[in-house]
Amino acid sequence: MSTGPAPRPAARSRPKGWAIAAATTAGAVLALQAWVNGRLGEAVHDPVAAAAVSDGVSFAVLALLCPFLPGFRRGTARLAHRPGHGPGRPGAPVLRPWHFLGGIVGGVVVLSQATSSAALGTALYTIALVAGQSLSGLWVDHHGVGPGPATRADARRLAGAALALAAVTVPLLGSLSAPTVWLALLPFTAGIGLSWQMAVNGRLDAVAGTPYPSVALNFLLGVLVVAAALVVDLAVSGAPAHWPRDALLYSGGLLGVAFVLASVVLVRHTGVLVMGLAMTGGQTLGSLAVDLAADGGGRTGTTTLLSSAAILLAAALAARPPAVRQDEPQPTLPERQLT
Repeated sequence: MSTGPAPRPAARSRPKGWAIAAATTAGAVLALQAWVNGRLGEAVHDPVAAAAVSDGVSFAVLALLCPFLPGFRRGTARLAHRPGHGPGRPGAPVLRPWHFLGGIVGGVVVLSQATSSAALGTALYTIALVAGQSLSGLWVDHHGVGPGPATRADARRLAGAALALAAVTVPLLGSLSAPTVWLALLPFTAGIGLSWQMAVNGRLDAVAGTPYPSVALNFLLGVLVVAAALVVDLAVSGAPAHWPRDALLYSGGLLGVAFVLASVVLVRHTGVLVMGLAMTGGQTLGSLAVDLAADGGGRTGTTTLLSSAAILLAAALAARPPAVRQDEPQPTLPERQLT
């Protein structure tokens, strides 16, 4: 007796407009955080101390809020019993110990903001960040690291990744100064980790049933990374002698909480691909707006504008899923790719 073809997994529903708009806004928030942390690092002449303040504020806010967050304890208990095991309920992804390490990237991002954002300008910093993010997103989606199914790297996606790399290279070739190139490598490296961080956070969220445990874990690990850098910094340079009075310069931690919370909540509604595209657009446009408002666009030349447009196009190419034939079997999340 014929059993017929195997049933296909349910396709992901189309991303909702409100979720895409929220992800775009979250990208703009990240660009503003880069400007705030960069200016604080410049004001105290110590970017590591500035990063420590930003992450310290974030962690303090979350420590106060965690007892009141809905489902926080229940979600934390679910995560505590899942490492190295299968999903706790039907449809939940498998977790491995390394899925819990996304917060390390958060500490690296904050350090890169405080170290290089002021020197590069928010727009160029963001170009380098999202170029790394686009390249990493290609790998993350191809291997199904996030909570959704794997999406193969086709010619369109590879072209988008190549365009993203070219977009960050062109502005750097215009300056060709060694400090600029090395500074741009910091956000580029942080961007490579950012797509991976969003993917593993989405996986934790799917298992916990609530985003708050992964948000708290992210900032705990981020604080540990920045604290380790601060210990070395204090031993070498000592503590900053002067701190500015402008309260805005200390808001980077709050902006970071908003960004990470949004990224964890929205990934289940949009998927890693669409969220990355929306956040890239928000980051790019937000960084141009921040530079324009802060210094009248003095650092936003024609090359930067063209590179920003190229980044948006690269993200659109890389984020569009490949066409799937009706007779082609739908891929599921392979266990072997996660070990």
